[in-house]
Amino acid sequence: FFSVVPQLFALLPYYCTNSYPVSRMVPLPLLLNYFEQASKQLLSVADVEVAPSKLTLNWHRSRVVEAQLTALTDTLAEYDGRFDASVVQEVLREIGVGKFNNVDECNEELRKTLVKAMEQTNEAAREAFARSVLFVEMSDSSNQRNLNTQADLDRSTLMEYCGLAITAMRLPEIQRFLFDGTRVREDIKCEVFSTPEERLLYIQRLLWKAVGWEPDTASDQMKQLMEGNSELMKDTEVMETVMKYMSSVTVAATNASMGSDMAENMSTDGTTRVVNVTYSEKVVTSDTIQSLSAPTSNSMNEHKNEQQSLEQRQQRDVAKMRQAIHDEFMSLSPDEQSKTMAKAKQAQDAFLQQVMNTPPGAERVILMKSIDFETQKLLIIHKMCATGE
Repeated sequence: FFSVVPQLFALLPYYCTNSYPVSRMVPLPLLLNYFEQASKQLLSVADVEVAPSKLTLNWHRSRVVEAQLTALTDTLAEYDGRFDASVVQEVLREIGVGKFNNVDECNEELRKTLVKAMEQTNEAAREAFARSVLFVEMSDSSNQRNLNTQADLDRSTLMEYCGLAITAMRLPEIQRFLFDGTRVREDIKCEVFSTPEERLLYIQRLLWKAVGWEPDTASDQMKQLMEGNSELMKDTEVMETVMKYMSSVTVAATNASMGSDMAENMSTDGTTRVVNVTYSEKVVTSDTIQSLSAPTSNSMNEHKNEQQSLEQRQQRDVAKMRQAIHDEFMSLSPDEQSKTMAKAKQAQDAFLQQVMNTPPGAERVILMKSIDFETQKLLIIHKMCATGE
């Protein structure tokens, strides 16, 4: 569902002609070398000196593709023209769909290594795209766009926004920014906010602008979507993507609000004893669904201190409960852990099936609020094991 990610083997132009016989079989070391080079090149994508006055997401995409093209050029240069770029791109496309016929000397174990390297490079491309978008928006160099304030939110824009937000919530610099306001980069100065909720809202508003929508208008559209007043939620892929977005934003907000608890769990050597379980129970409340639609700046300003204190207490309680569940799981024997993980997977599958079979709106809110504690525990454990935390 991350359609925002440009894939080298789908978008780059074919090039490179030479006088050497061109092999149709591509050696595994060449491919692994390319993936390593591409991951390094993608780190520089966010280093933007001057952005165009009429900025579009395609400009960011082109920078990601250029980084991948540079990596491919550098990799092929080491092989003295024995491999044509068009051949390598075709092999990359084949690997993407599980075909390894044209990878030289590639057994089952090496295939797993190759697939893992490709997945890591694709994730690096997603992160590079999200960084480029956010850093340019934070630099305030994109004010000349006409933002949408009238039309209904379309499927493409919604998917693009959710994909960007999900990736952004995984970026270490964004997590630090949400936690305590640390600059994402020394040369980027942004507004100062006092709470994680305000910083999260700031990121959400930047991303709505990046996809061409006025944030308050987009917020209203998202609220209607959450309330079931949109045909888009009848689309299974859209619904699953929105739920992933809701989960990732809720987890990011909850983790950023755990400052005091994290400090309390620091060992004397400076390491953290807590293994963070990033499944948040807040996702099953109607208040969370409302808050994730990005409140307007006016409603943010009206947020009272009393409500903030209540939310902070709730977040501390959630953090303590998650830690207790984690400790309980870790105290089990390996055999008991395996059985619990299997039950957790079943609970996750059953929960997602229930959500997909429940109409959006009030019925879905009731479903989420009715999840019993034992099921919530299993969902937390599944999330913990799935993310290796």
